[in-house]
Amino acid sequence: MIDKHELEWTKESLRTLRLRMGWSKSELARRLHCSSEDVDSWEDGVRLIETPIKSELEILLRQAEEACDEVKYAPFAENECDKKALEQIHFSRVKLDLE
Repeated sequence: MIDKHELEWTKESLRTLRLRMGWSKSELARRLHCSSEDVDSWEDGVRLIETPIKSELEILLRQAEEACDEVKYAPFAENECDKKALEQIHFSRVKLDLE
């Protein structure tokens, strides 16, 4: 779980999140409703990230972590479903029960 009091948005953490999501600077800017130049200046360390943007970044980080958990646990969930699923039954067995 993310503790937003411990989270410090630095140029490195911003770039790491952007790359983790597979986004270009312009894609991140579009999602944050800012300009590509803003993203450039934050990642270059020229400007600090403003508080409203930090809140948006925290939402994006939570989404990234949820997606990561889903990818990580999906195979386990599928295996559990497979274990509990009924096996196929040959029609001849059903036919005998019906007669």
